[in-house]
Amino acid sequence: MNKRLIAAVATTVLAVLGIVSLIVYANGARDRAFEGAELVQTLQVVQDIPAGASTDVVGESVESVKLPRAAVPASAIASLDAVSGKVTKTSLVKGEFLLASRFGAPGDVAEGGHVSVPKGMQEVAISLPAVRVVGGTISAGETVGIVVSYDSVTATNFALNKVLVTGIGAAPTKDGIVTGDVLVRVALNTEDSTKLVHAAEYGKIYLTRQNKDAEVGRDVIDTNDVLK
Repeated sequence: MNKRLIAAVATTVLAVLGIVSLIVYANGARDRAFEGAELVQTLQVVQDIPAGASTDVVGESVESVKLPRAAVPASAIASLDAVSGKVTKTSLVKGEFLLASRFGAPGDVAEGGHVSVPKGMQEVAISLPAVRVVGGTISAGETVGIVVSYDSVTATNFALNKVLVTGIGAAPTKDGIVTGDVLVRVALNTEDSTKLVHAAEYGKIYLTRQNKDAEVGRDVIDTNDVLK
C-alpha cells in the first residue's frame, strides 16, 4: 500500500470520526438543555398533511418526540389512538404538534378542511395574531367567543358568542408553535357580520374557545371594573 493510499484512508477515517463526534456532542448538548425538565411524549408533524386525512395517513407523516412539558401544548396527543376513526379538520404543516382539536368525524369536515356555511349565514374572514386565536389552536368546526376592545372608550366585551369557525388558514410555525398571523373564517348572520367587520376595522379582537357548556355573557368591562 503506497503512501498516498494510506493518507487517503486516514483522511476518510478522521472525517468519519469527526462526524460521529459532532453527532454525539449535539445529542449531549440537547440532553443537557433538557436536564431537570419534565419530558413528555408527543407527536410532531414531519411532512405536511392535507385536511381530511385518516389516522393511517397521518401516522406516515409524524414522529414521536420527547420535549419539555412547558414546550408542548396541553391538547397535544402522544398517540393516534386518541383520535382513532377521525380525520384532520385542517391541513397540518411540518413542525407543528398533533392536537386533538385538529381532528373530527369524517362528516364534520368538508372538502378542503372547511365546515360548510349553514343555510342563511354568511362567511367572514379576519386575520389575527396567533396569541389572539388561543395560540393558533382553533380548528374548523369549533365554536368561539369574539371579545372586542375599543381604545376610544377603554371598554371590552363579548361582542359575539358561540360563533362557528368554518375554516383556518395555514400560519407560520416554529418548533410546533404558531408564530404568525392566523386567517380565521366564521359563519355569521348579516347583522353580526357587520359587527365583526367594524371590530376588525376599529377595535382589537380576541377569540375564546367555547364548548357547548361554556357560560356566555355580554357585560361591558372598562378600566374601573378591572381595577376596583
